[in-house]
Amino acid sequence: MKVCSLVLIWLISESTVDADSFECGRRKIKLNKAIVRGQDTSPGEWPWHAAVYRRTGFSDSYVCGGTLISDKFLLTADHCTKDDNGNGLVSKRIFIRLGVHNLQALNLQTLQQHDVLHVHRFGYSKGVKNDIAILELSTEVRFTEYVQPACINQVPDLTDQLGTVVGWGVTETDALTPVLKSSRMPAIGSIQCIESDRDIFGATLDRSLFCAGYTNGTTVCNGDSGGGIHFERDGAWYVGGLVSFTGVRDSGHLCRTKGYAGFTNVFHFLPWIWNITQLTSLAQKNNVVTLHTGEDPISSRTYPNYLPRNCGTRIVNRITRGQRANLYEFPWMAVLVSDEDFCMGTLISKRYVLTTIQCSRNPSPYQVKLGDYDIHRDRDCNVNDPTDCAPSTRLYDIEFIVLHQSYSRETRHNDIALVRLKTEVSFDDHIQPVCLPVTPQLQRMTFTEFTIAGWGVTDQADNLASILQKAKVPATECNTHSIARKRFPVDSASQICLELVTSDGPIACIGDLGGLLGNTVQFDNGLRFVQFGVVSYGKAACGKGPWIYTNVTHFMPWIRANLAA
Repeated sequence: MKVCSLVLIWLISESTVDADSFECGRRKIKLNKAIVRGQDTSPGEWPWHAAVYRRTGFSDSYVCGGTLISDKFLLTADHCTKDDNGNGLVSKRIFIRLGVHNLQALNLQTLQQHDVLHVHRFGYSKGVKNDIAILELSTEVRFTEYVQPACINQVPDLTDQLGTVVGWGVTETDALTPVLKSSRMPAIGSIQCIESDRDIFGATLDRSLFCAGYTNGTTVCNGDSGGGIHFERDGAWYVGGLVSFTGVRDSGHLCRTKGYAGFTNVFHFLPWIWNITQLTSLAQKNNVVTLHTGEDPISSRTYPNYLPRNCGTRIVNRITRGQRANLYEFPWMAVLVSDEDFCMGTLISKRYVLTTIQCSRNPSPYQVKLGDYDIHRDRDCNVNDPTDCAPSTRLYDIEFIVLHQSYSRETRHNDIALVRLKTEVSFDDHIQPVCLPVTPQLQRMTFTEFTIAGWGVTDQADNLASILQKAKVPATECNTHSIARKRFPVDSASQICLELVTSDGPIACIGDLGGLLGNTVQFDNGLRFVQFGVVSYGKAACGKGPWIYTNVTHFMPWIRANLAA
């Protein structure tokens, strides 16, 4: 598979511009025309679009576009900051120009040129992954009618929104256009994108990327790297992503115009962007989460019961059999929103989510998403009835996280944490709390198999499942020669070690961390789903092998002691 590295930045409006912060995403020049496909733009029409240049010896050349987000910072693609061999360029070899409309006829009345003080890269960029960079400028930008900053998108799902691409890219005649052009195209859902070309998108698309474009020849191409695709709402424009790659044609280096492009999802990198820029408009997304050390339960003390009695219930008549979980089947599943690893938890009350310590720090999550089913869509519908749709997912800010005081990084013992939400959760059909083994009867139960659920890796390319998956795991305890026992000694009291008997059977996998191990049982005059384990760790790859679960029954006294009203 060959891909052509490109970058396209989304400018997407989200809401009205915050009056208390600097103004962004608004044009200062009035336009008297409608935007149509593939047309030249007017000076000042896209005042946040920048030209990124590379210095080579005594000459310099245009290499990419970029998007101004403040008077000191500019977003572009990571590959735009590297030489032809993929080595990172030092900052003095990069400079940017603002107020540019025609690359071959610079207007000195509108032009601003700034050197780069520092290139901020998001860790290790591999292939199309993490193709994002922030250029910190050495001098402050002066805002004019032709130079303005864009706002930054904070909406997680952009599917089906229509945007406008801006760039000096290669046209259908394979020539770089000197005049800035614009073209409209929609954001595409992940499934539709993958089905359009599995060779290009099947092994690369995950939640940090999304697709946009048409298959009729309207797409991005060479020279559009770092440029923008803009979406307007309430008169403001927001940057929401960077075009990362597309297919190539004729075994060469030019892009294939009849196909979608892959975009780096700016929303995925919001905490990192805030850490560098400290933009006030992003501060609310960088909730600094306090980590509390848990307390040992006092045996002589009676703790209040903050766990709901009405738990573990679901809409049974909407559930069918199969490996893919059904809408409403696991309404207690929670996604921990952070800027790196994908982790999960389970809702256990109106204020708490149960998860692991590994999912709670380095980095700490800053929000919890509830009511999710397809992680690439905000609205989920029944596969058997497209008109039967669940309410939208909900995001809850985190107040603090309680970590078990005796957690051992070396042994992974006591890998359990409680995430407290800032506000109470309102239960609905798609958001419900799971039951915990609160009674002696539940704590004494034994099973021949368990149920697991999650969005873990489902193929050899390490791609997370888009739709919630479920599986039955045989309750086969690990043998004494287990790999897990050799690497980390298993505590039979506080951990559950299960080993798959056959290599083709279901098991927890990477991405399921923090998820549940449970069963449907007869409890409290009805069938309830009870969580008995939390996915802690296991083999680096999916398939045959041991997986370790934190034993919820063992930690019930600790959970009760560390819950608050």
